[in-house]
Order: sequence, then structure tokens, then C-alpha cells
Amino acid sequence: MIVSDKIRKNILPTFDPENIWFTSDTHFCHESIIKFCSRPFANAGEMNEELIRSWNETVPNDGIVFHLGDFCMGNTSDWNNIMNHLHGKIILILGNHDMKNIKQGFMQRFELVTQQMTIRVGGQAIILNHNPFLCYGGSYRDVWHLFGHVHSGPRSQTGLDIPRLRMLFPLQYDVGVDNNNYRPVSFAEVKAKIDAQIEAAREAFGMKNVRGTGGNCRIVFLDPSIAPTSTAQKAAFKRLEDVASDIVEISTGKGQSLKEAIGKRVALLYGNVRYVYMGTQPLEEFRYVPVDKNAGITECNVDSAISILKRV
Repeated sequence: MIVSDKIRKNILPTFDPENIWFTSDTHFCHESIIKFCSRPFANAGEMNEELIRSWNETVPNDGIVFHLGDFCMGNTSDWNNIMNHLHGKIILILGNHDMKNIKQGFMQRFELVTQQMTIRVGGQAIILNHNPFLCYGGSYRDVWHLFGHVHSGPRSQTGLDIPRLRMLFPLQYDVGVDNNNYRPVSFAEVKAKIDAQIEAAREAFGMKNVRGTGGNCRIVFLDPSIAPTSTAQKAAFKRLEDVASDIVEISTGKGQSLKEAIGKRVALLYGNVRYVYMGTQPLEEFRYVPVDKNAGITECNVDSAISILKRV
């Protein structure tokens, strides 16, 4: 198998964006999942038929599907029936149910079976795993993370893990069937979802002037207590505005540290982006220009900030 050979040679597998799909948590033949996730099916047989129909309407015969776990329950006959009717080559990322339900001899029917995988689709690096991560390598460098397990979606909001999803990066997405109209999603669809999540997060954080990334993207995170008031301060601040792509005021919520407040916004910046924090609180973890609260913004502060923003 080509994918297996690349992994053994430590080569990051690369796939065509036009011929790749993602899904998770089909739970074929699992009667109880219907009630648990409020799926619109009368029984497991009807669910199987609809999931297979939706899959085959979406995926061509030569398509590649990454299934991120919890594929099927049932006996060997059930597995044969499901596997014989699905389009495409399937790469299975094992889920918690797969560990005890995958049938002997069926490992060979998948293109690859693994616990976790990192791939590249076009120029996009993607980590694939059954469970969502709170942190992962590349989360600050435009690496996506696709997952399943949590059964999020418009009809399914009862899972114990649903509240935790608010803690994830906007570069992460649940590709499970409950969250995607009971069918696999294409790379283009996932990209549109993640782009929308990034834009929504940027707007929520007051980063409205940041659109995409690039070498000229320069962000100033500003302590609102040092906003310019005098003529001299405003003149110095104008120099900063001329250099920065965006100036974002940072305020901390109840129980939130300054590091966390800035960190959530830095997670939205990737590629060749420069940023600096200007404020009265010490902040060693990020690029920081200290400002005396009484003196406020000065030409010297601005010189230091511009030097950081323009540094290659």
C-alpha cells in the first residue's frame, strides 16, 4: 500500500485535495447510538442504509476516505455487508469502539489502520485522531486537527464532552457524521468550516482587520489602560498604526490570565506573522514592550515595538 510505504520511510503522505474525504463515528449496526445521538432513524438497519447511501452519493469509487474511528459494531456478516457496499479506499484511524469490535481479518480490508496520522493535503498539514486534543504540535502554525468521538451536531448535544469543545482552537473540526449531515465531508468543505471558525474567532476577539496571513501581517496587542491621550502620545501612536496591520486591545476576563488572553489570539495567527504586546504587566512568554502606566506610550516604546514588528 502506497500510504503504508510512505509512513515506513518517514515521508509525510500527501493527498489530492479533490479526491479526499473525512468522516467519523458512523457506528454502523449500533442500535443504541440512535437514541444516544438523536439520530433520525427508526432502527440500525435503516441507519445503515442511509449512511451507506449518503456515503456513496458523496464519495466516488476511486475516492480516499479517512474514517476517524468507531466504524462498525455487529458480527462478521454485518461487517462484510457494510464493507462490500462502501465506495472508495478507507483509511481507518482507530476509535475507542474499534479496539474491541473490529473483526478478525478485516484489518486487511482497509487501506491502512492506525492510531493517529499526520498528512498533507495540497499545502495543508492535518493531524487526524479519534479524540479532540486540547493542545497539539502545530496549533500555532496553521496545522489543522480533525477528530470525532464527541458526537457534536445540531441534533446531538448530550455528550459529556460537548462543553469542552469551547476550549478548542478554531483550527480543529469534528468530522463525525452527527456534525455533518450523516455523510463524509470533502477537504474543501472542511476548509470552509475552519476558515469560518477562524474568522468568527478573530471577530469575537476584536481582530477585525486581520484576514488571512502573510509576511506583512503585524499585530499589536495593547493594554487599554495605556491608550494615548496627550498630543505627544497620539503622535507616537500614529507611527505604530502606520506599521501595524491591526491593533487589538487586550483585557482579561474573570479568572483569566493575560497570558491566556493573548495566547488565544496568537493561536489565530499563523505563517510569517509578527506580533508584540505593549502593556504595564510583565509578560515574558510573548514579545513584549513594557510601558510605564504613568508615562504612557512614548516614542521610545513605539521604536521598540516597531523594531520587533519589522524584525525578520
